[in-house]
Amino acid sequence: MHPTWQEVQELTQQFRNIKTEYWLSENVFTLSWWILSVTSLCLLIVWIIILDKKRIMEIITYGFFVGTIAILADIAGFWLGLWQYPITITPLHLPIEIHRLQMPIIYMLFYQYFKTWKAFTIAAMVNAFVFSFLLEPLLVWLQIYEPYHWKYTYSFIAYFVIAIVMKWLINKFKHMDQNYQ
Repeated sequence: MHPTWQEVQELTQQFRNIKTEYWLSENVFTLSWWILSVTSLCLLIVWIIILDKKRIMEIITYGFFVGTIAILADIAGFWLGLWQYPITITPLHLPIEIHRLQMPIIYMLFYQYFKTWKAFTIAAMVNAFVFSFLLEPLLVWLQIYEPYHWKYTYSFIAYFVIAIVMKWLINKFKHMDQNYQ
């Protein structure tokens, strides 16, 4: 039997209703929800205060690239059943806090402060290690993140490659921009 578009719409609505009900009854105002909310807000405030305003377009562009890759990876991982996010700040299908807010901000800070390739590469490696082997297990323990067919080592590689490739891309764009002025 082939599903109809109407059936897809009905199941989507049903999922949305169940997800919202779950979020309201089991998610909002829990300890994990408060941790996500407070860390997201504090990180955003700190970032706004210490952001190098002279390089704002370059830094934010880097952050948008990192965030876009993270969003695409999250969509793919969710769709393929590699992971889920049981606790989120909002009831939206995919969470906004970790890979759309916190990760890009932390990456932008590294980009801002570690300007040479050597320093940036070391910082990216340390960041990938902390994200993969310390923060992800903490998120699992807090029931914010549930990996199914995913290993922390895969995350380490992904976090590191995203940082390096996006820096290389921004450097390429900066070089092109200088050549065409």
